[in-house]
Amino acid sequence: MNETELPLADRISMGAILVAVGARAMLSFAPIAVFDMDPAIEASAFVGALPAESVLLDALALGGASWLLVRRALSSRGMGIGALVVALLCLPAIALLILHAVGDAEQLWRASTWIGAIALAIAVVAQANLDSGVVLRRAALAALGGFAVVMAVRGLSQLSAEHPAMVQYYQATRATFLTAHGWLPESAQALAYERRLMQNEASGWFGFSNVFATVAVASSVLMANIAIGRGSLALRLWLAVAAFLCAALVVVSGSKGGVASLMIGVIVSVFLRRKTIGVSFLLVALPLAAIAGVVVRGLAGAQWAEQSLLFRWYYLVGAAKTFFSEPWTGVGPAGFQRAFLQFRPTECVEEVLSAHGAFADWMIAVGLAGLGLIAAQLLLVWWGRPRSEGAATVATTPPSTGVAELAVASVVFASVISIAFEASAIDDAGVLLWRLGGLALGAATAWVLVRLMAQRPDESHNSIAIGLSAMSVVVLTHGQIDMVFWLPGSAMWGWLTLALAAAWNSRRVEAAQGSGERKICAAVAALFAAVAVALVAFVRPALARQDNVAMSGAMLINSEAQANSTQRLAQARANAAQSLADASQSWPVRGAYAVCAAQQWLTAASADPTPAQAAEWLLAARVSVDGLARLDSQAFSALLVQSTVAIRQAELTGASWDGAARALDALLALNDRHTESWLRLAVVREQMGDRVGARAALKRALESDATFALDPLRQFSVERRSEIEAHMRALEASAGKPPLR
Repeated sequence: MNETELPLADRISMGAILVAVGARAMLSFAPIAVFDMDPAIEASAFVGALPAESVLLDALALGGASWLLVRRALSSRGMGIGALVVALLCLPAIALLILHAVGDAEQLWRASTWIGAIALAIAVVAQANLDSGVVLRRAALAALGGFAVVMAVRGLSQLSAEHPAMVQYYQATRATFLTAHGWLPESAQALAYERRLMQNEASGWFGFSNVFATVAVASSVLMANIAIGRGSLALRLWLAVAAFLCAALVVVSGSKGGVASLMIGVIVSVFLRRKTIGVSFLLVALPLAAIAGVVVRGLAGAQWAEQSLLFRWYYLVGAAKTFFSEPWTGVGPAGFQRAFLQFRPTECVEEVLSAHGAFADWMIAVGLAGLGLIAAQLLLVWWGRPRSEGAATVATTPPSTGVAELAVASVVFASVISIAFEASAIDDAGVLLWRLGGLALGAATAWVLVRLMAQRPDESHNSIAIGLSAMSVVVLTHGQIDMVFWLPGSAMWGWLTLALAAAWNSRRVEAAQGSGERKICAAVAALFAAVAVALVAFVRPALARQDNVAMSGAMLINSEAQANSTQRLAQARANAAQSLADASQSWPVRGAYAVCAAQQWLTAASADPTPAQAAEWLLAARVSVDGLARLDSQAFSALLVQSTVAIRQAELTGASWDGAARALDALLALNDRHTESWLRLAVVREQMGDRVGARAALKRALESDATFALDPLRQFSVERRSEIEAHMRALEASAGKPPLR
């Protein structure tokens, strides 16, 4: 077979990778199907992807990567030195991710996405030295442009139509919404939610404007560079408009990091067009400079008005302490919050799930093995620099046909998957038109890019080389202050951009590789194939069964709520809780559903059942969350529910208040700034007759509340603080009196 000819299986494999990347970026995601709100009020399933669907997309990417690596192992050139180095750097981290995934569903679905992202990056880099890889690289580049336009259209829809409609709907149903979440109208949770809701930002399907900004800016930089190159004026004008749309969405949304990244992208693009010396050092230095900037901002202190980078500094400090607490194995991709609650600086007001920086997240998740991931990403950016002999790095023979078909089909399939998952929520013709418009414009953009690459390939390659290089450095630089490599929806997209730039701009290595290199390639391909099979055959069915149980329980509760019978609703909650608890303990352990089960038993026990039922349900709730503190992903929520259950046991069944005190002590040992738990501990201590301890707990509540000065919405109101201080004075005055009974 001629080396420039590409087998259909290779095209399908790359198509699988691209569809997985696009679908992940164009799907909303939730870790549980239901129970995020009270099912008695709202029992609809989440509209979007759940972990069961998530791991299928991961398996799709892993399967495509595995086949492409098998083909490289069987070829005369093997996977190439670049892909080999990246694979060897990443394998320790992959092994630790698998280790973390074994016993915790939350760790599992996050780890599978990270492994899939790394796998596709290795597979794409492995195509660098092959003329036949031109088809795959060009299809991947065109698909990235198409995905960007689909997401930009969604962002435009959010700014102009979806956000105003969402705010209007919230205002009309505010009371019901807050009740379903268990929030008081003027509570810190409600006020913080409303503050976030009122911000009109483009966030695509990510849910985070900063992540969307990374995708939009990087894509804008790529398309703008290609539009500046040679080729049909009409085609270049189309790309220029697409680039402007992506950039404008970031500017209008007011993302400071996005605007700064856009400036970096423009400066780097200009520099790359004028300089070739020192380029590699510049590209590698920029992500490190972003981290240095966070450090400088942190050392400057809180006297500056800017808080975004200051918070990143707090995350970085917590990340460093977390790393030193678990340097060998890390805490897994879902374990950061538990450690951060213990290690965050006093001034930090947030309880984040991620360090908001790729390099920090790698070190937290897998310990020292994270150095391999950092080195791999920096190498990809280094290799992604344009070269003065750029035209020589692309096959001089025309690539085989099929580039346009592969790119356009990838955009269409990914968009169709997104629309299919959202179909139940698309009840308005206008929303559907936005979705279909995005699909059409994205597919057209992919076709435009393919046509431009086919015209004058030497000149267009120079523009593309610069565009890809600038794109990769923007992604990795902004990725040090946001969650683009941590979030499931963007992790694959981020790794693909780095790998594509490296594969496109790498120097050709004509010499064939040895048999040892091909054996390593085959072993890596076998590992990825095994993970893909395990995800499809075992993980996905297990997660789907747990979600089905949750949906059945939610529907049961919602159905009984319509009967207006307190007893029937309480029994339905207890029955659903039992099913949830059983499902949560089947492999993989689903701690989130175990917490939901405890919450339902707790609610049932608070509905005035018989004392025997209340005692039984509260005991079951306590058992369901016992032991969850060992799961890094669920420790805080489990301890919070456990302490609430212990208090209700003392109130309703006459259990010892000592148990409630111990439960609160365990919670506060993890998060000693949880002000509400200090207030609850004061009540418990007072019930135990320990007025001194109660007063000390109230004092700690006020001290903890003062540390949230950077976010006044999370602080006590003036009235509540006055009530607490009055209670402290009363306790001090009665310190010598007999204990309460």
